[in-house]
Amino acid sequence: MTSIGSGLLALRDELISLALRVLAGPPRPPRNQHQLPDEEGPLSLWHWIEDNGEIVFPLIGLVIAALIFIAVRRSSVNHDEEIETRRAEKERIIRLMRAKLSLTPDQTAHELRVDRYHAAALLEELEKEGTLTQGRQSGGVIAYRLKGF
Repeated sequence: MTSIGSGLLALRDELISLALRVLAGPPRPPRNQHQLPDEEGPLSLWHWIEDNGEIVFPLIGLVIAALIFIAVRRSSVNHDEEIETRRAEKERIIRLMRAKLSLTPDQTAHELRVDRYHAAALLEELEKEGTLTQGRQSGGVIAYRLKGF
């Protein structure tokens, strides 16, 4: 090849290289080397997370799974405690019934120091279990008594 031909080939290669650089945009820092001097705060944290994504994202998934497991576990423990509390409250109602023969939800709430609606729900549960029977007093107030008394 002549020197003019090789010069044209070199010029063509240089023009292609220049066109590719222009189309590619400004140079980016190489991966894992986000070290701009003014970079602080959340942006640097984000770059660190991007650089260590193979480790960070699975760890985030594990933390979320652990939190879900702990929440479900606590929920079941709280449920067991709630059942035990309700059983104890029902036993106290039965002891009150033996002393007073009949109780209204208002009287029960006052004696147990609980909400009136909670006391009414406990009395209804005891009725469904067959421990209490329902009767009416004057004024349409529902009174409960032990079954068999």
